[in-house]
Amino acid sequence: MGWRRAGLMVAVGAVTVACNAAAYHAVALSADQLAGQWRSREGTVLTFHANGSFTGDGVARLSAAERCGDLSDLSSGSWRFGSVVDEPVDRSAYLQLTFSGIDCRVPVFLFGEADDPVMCPTVGDPDAGCEYDEYLSRVTLAASP
Repeated sequence: MGWRRAGLMVAVGAVTVACNAAAYHAVALSADQLAGQWRSREGTVLTFHANGSFTGDGVARLSAAERCGDLSDLSSGSWRFGSVVDEPVDRSAYLQLTFSGIDCRVPVFLFGEADDPVMCPTVGDPDAGCEYDEYLSRVTLAASP
């Protein structure tokens, strides 16, 4: 292999690594930035409210929901920032979803850009990632008061 070809392969590899790394950086959102509707490619919909509540449709399809045991009622609950229960913050790249009526908490990781964030509900470690079809993108912001 010639030097030119080797140099081109290294350059392409560096660009690929840089682009992949840029796509997965944490983004801390405020409650107002989180509020609105989020949807996955497989049809799961989560609607977040700035008051700390959320509603969901199709949540049982998410791999992260398997930890909940009873998948019959995953339609609403509360959310809070931070990956630790006693960590009061007003913005974060980590959320904790707690479903109403069952003892189930699902960690969520936020990444991307503040104006185009992506949400990843995970089975355990928020840095573990999601299945491609399970990433949720914000489709609508909540109306401003």
